[in-house]
Amino acid sequence: MIENVTDLDCDFCNSTTASNITGSDDQISDILKIIPIVLVLCYVIVLFVGWIGNGLVIYVVARFSKMKTVTNMYVLNLAVSDVMFIFSLPFLTTTTLLGYWVFDFVMCKIYFVLYSINVFTSVFTLTVMSADRYLAVCHPVRSVKYRTPRIALFVCLCIWTISFLVMLPIILYSTTVPHRLYPDKHTCTIKWPNGQLIPAGQAFIWYTFLLGFAIPVSLTSVFYFLVVLRLKTVGPVKKSKEKKKSHRRVTRMVLSVISAYVVCWLPYWLFQVYIIVREPPVLVPWKVILFNSFTVLTYTNSMLNPFLYAFLSENFRKSFMKAFKCVSPTDANKSLCHENSMFPKNNQNFGRSVVTTIEDRLEMSTFEPGQNNIDATPMLPKENHLTTTTLPDEQCLLKPVAL
Repeated sequence: MIENVTDLDCDFCNSTTASNITGSDDQISDILKIIPIVLVLCYVIVLFVGWIGNGLVIYVVARFSKMKTVTNMYVLNLAVSDVMFIFSLPFLTTTTLLGYWVFDFVMCKIYFVLYSINVFTSVFTLTVMSADRYLAVCHPVRSVKYRTPRIALFVCLCIWTISFLVMLPIILYSTTVPHRLYPDKHTCTIKWPNGQLIPAGQAFIWYTFLLGFAIPVSLTSVFYFLVVLRLKTVGPVKKSKEKKKSHRRVTRMVLSVISAYVVCWLPYWLFQVYIIVREPPVLVPWKVILFNSFTVLTYTNSMLNPFLYAFLSENFRKSFMKAFKCVSPTDANKSLCHENSMFPKNNQNFGRSVVTTIEDRLEMSTFEPGQNNIDATPMLPKENHLTTTTLPDEQCLLKPVAL
């Protein structure tokens, strides 16, 4: 939760003890009694469910070799980001219960890093995943050499590096300030410098909104629109009912993933923008309730990610069951579906190319030389062996972003 230098954000952050909430004494009293209880309950649920779910995702991808696919590397990156995001909850829960910050300014910076890093790493990872899915589905042959687990790991490292660079202002300006109700206590916030033409806090909210939500979500939507369009318009020459269902499944999967992310983060960002455009910024009880509700919703997204990305995958379900049964990695790998496909680089088999679908199924589209086929590839060198290339997993996985 990125806070402005204005008193408004500080009050939202400490809404249970805010001193300038307008309204009757009874309204304020009711809010002060109910908000901490509800928030702590929500935080505890998200904390344990999120840790367990994302921990399982990290465990099975790291343990089982057949789970180390290109898409799963990005899923792993999302899970690590979510775990760091959820690690900020103990700080927030403690502050909600006590009404003030009990840690020092170093822990304040750590809290903001844990909370804020998820915004950028998550949305950047989702954008990369959408681009990867676009390449895999729309350009399966030309993208083969770029879509490897090793390159995916390198891309993930780049995402973390860029995210840390983007959030440098948070690291520099996050600190503790005296609490307005308890002079001997402190509040953890971001204290922006004064004297700028545009208030630094407002500028940074626009900066994070555009870079951490609006632009990446727009790109993700474009990529997945092209993916869905391709899956709807291009397929096998003879489509079976099962393959048609596969097209419908991927469409529903893409829509559900994008919708979950937008539902969890759009209200938060719209409210942040609403705060900075409203003059003068005055707190009222309903604003406090909305702000805390939207904050909980952002955390809930990280809790839901393992269900959206992992449990909808057959291989993830099998891996989870094997993990609980304490089966050896070798035995577990035998039961997992192969998520790679053999693409022939033989001139005799040039007329066939692999077009990927969802749910562990591969659709074979026949491309005849001389016809206007989509993704028709140039003549490949004649070889006497088959080359294994990693193709996209069965899911269009996405996750959701935060500040």
